[in-house]
Amino acid sequence: MQPLLQQILKHRFARHFLYWIGITLFFTIAWGTHDHNYWRSFSIQAFGLPARMVLVYGSLYVLIPRFFIPKKFFIFSLAYFGLLLLAGVGIQRPIIWFYVEPLYFPNWHSTGYFTITEITNTLLDINNAAIFPLGYTFFKHYFLAQQKALHLEKERLSAELERLKHQIQPHFLFNNLNSLYSLVIKKSDQAPKTLLKLSQLMRYMLYEANGEQVPLSKEIAYLQNYVDLERLRFEENVDISLHIEHDREYPIAPFLLMPFVENAFKHGSKGRNAWIVIHLMVQEAQLILKVENGLMSSSPTTPSPVGGIGFANVKQRLELLYPQQHTLKVQEDELAYEVILKIKLAQV
Repeated sequence: MQPLLQQILKHRFARHFLYWIGITLFFTIAWGTHDHNYWRSFSIQAFGLPARMVLVYGSLYVLIPRFFIPKKFFIFSLAYFGLLLLAGVGIQRPIIWFYVEPLYFPNWHSTGYFTITEITNTLLDINNAAIFPLGYTFFKHYFLAQQKALHLEKERLSAELERLKHQIQPHFLFNNLNSLYSLVIKKSDQAPKTLLKLSQLMRYMLYEANGEQVPLSKEIAYLQNYVDLERLRFEENVDISLHIEHDREYPIAPFLLMPFVENAFKHGSKGRNAWIVIHLMVQEAQLILKVENGLMSSSPTTPSPVGGIGFANVKQRLELLYPQQHTLKVQEDELAYEVILKIKLAQV
């Protein structure tokens, strides 16, 4: 029975036919209970169908497409009221005056054709038939508009994130190639190790981080490879401390942690007593990254226009990817610069 009803409701004509039958029967029963003359009540409701259909279909196929959908709501309201008057005064009232009252209420003394009371009752009676179809249509257009807006917003965010991600990748590659170039110029024995680390970084960037999210372990391995590469480059000139602990696997956006670490190396690797401390802890879906580096008096405390590309992008990505789910705090004094990032990760 249910599949048959579903097949019937797929056809627009069937849906409309069932609606008009249903609303006619509803008002037939509602008014027929007063005197239990259901046949007379049904006949009166049938006489009211032309005006109701004019109002409903005129609204659905003329007024809504021309005024409501383009968001001309005031004009739509005026046009709907005008159509309601036309259907009530021009169609329903003549039918009631010339046919319904003489046939079914010969002893009824109407107060007049154009009286306020009669016209108001007529308009309310007609309008009842339009409440459900217009309400359904308004809701459907609102729902579709919301879905379209959400889809467009999702596409915008996806495009923005993709642009930011591809902007970050060349930035990292540029800095790491500079590191390798420096070691090659020095003819350092660490160049092959550096090249291996760089190839691992490239593999992650090109093949493993193409999705919207990656396993946390992949991002951690990327971070460790980067720090190992920097250790090879700076040797004993920079005191580098890296501590990582996490309880389980979580999804995370790729290239999210590195800009803070890279910024520390950019501004904290200068001077005789340069030092960098990196602490990453993930427990119960709470990620805490603390990156601290020493500052020299001659070192700029804010990222330069070129060096700050990754740092600025990651802050924008955090707003897009983890709204209300992250905090980013930057603390600085004469000796140190510290970044504390906290993110509430999704659990799998």
